[in-house]
Amino acid sequence: MTATPVGLSDDDQAVADAVITSLAGDGARLRDDQLSAVAGLVGSSGSEASGPRVLVVQATGWGKSAVYWTATAILRSHRRGPTLIVSPLLSLMRDQVSAAERAGLRAATLNSSNVDDWSAIETSLRSGELDVLLVSPERLANPGFGRRVLDALSGELGLLVIDEAHAISDWGHDFRPDYRRVSDVLQSLNPQTPVLATTATANSRVTDDVAAQLSAGGEQSETLVLRGPLARKSLHLNVID
Repeated sequence: MTATPVGLSDDDQAVADAVITSLAGDGARLRDDQLSAVAGLVGSSGSEASGPRVLVVQATGWGKSAVYWTATAILRSHRRGPTLIVSPLLSLMRDQVSAAERAGLRAATLNSSNVDDWSAIETSLRSGELDVLLVSPERLANPGFGRRVLDALSGELGLLVIDEAHAISDWGHDFRPDYRRVSDVLQSLNPQTPVLATTATANSRVTDDVAAQLSAGGEQSETLVLRGPLARKSLHLNVID
């Protein structure tokens, strides 16, 4: 289930340093696993090989979003296409748009609260003015969105990010049924497109299942899995009689 990522070039490292500094302050650097994830995603940028698949299973607050902002910035510097992020929570998407802007990226979201802006946002995406688009799994499953956006970007996406990726595993469909559509998108995706899946909620079985779905042909060895301790010191369980 693991793979050895290539290292970042000097130019890519400079972009990575600029992004993490903008997000976390002067002197901040990507941690080893964050750097491994980024390197795994951008290492074959521009090659004819199949796109990398990376699964990050880390606790809330670890910095999973820093991975996809950094990878997006590097891929965009290589003149790759925009990043599409599938995220389940509207409030989280708004926070992510703000974080992307702090990282120097142009980001937008299509959701039920900005219907009047959809046409302009989709036009900006197709014209290359946007670096990142965030959508819900329900929007991803919408046939109109598929025709207008996914088909138009066919072969042009720079990175696909699946947030809360445990929901593409079998039990996750009870949480958000439209996460099933993500598997369809993976099947129709340009095989050279890098894919990043992130979650803080996955036992070993779910991790293996998601890794298998990410990999072309279901071969788990093709997915780089970076899993850390999920326990959080701020959480406690108590039994009160």
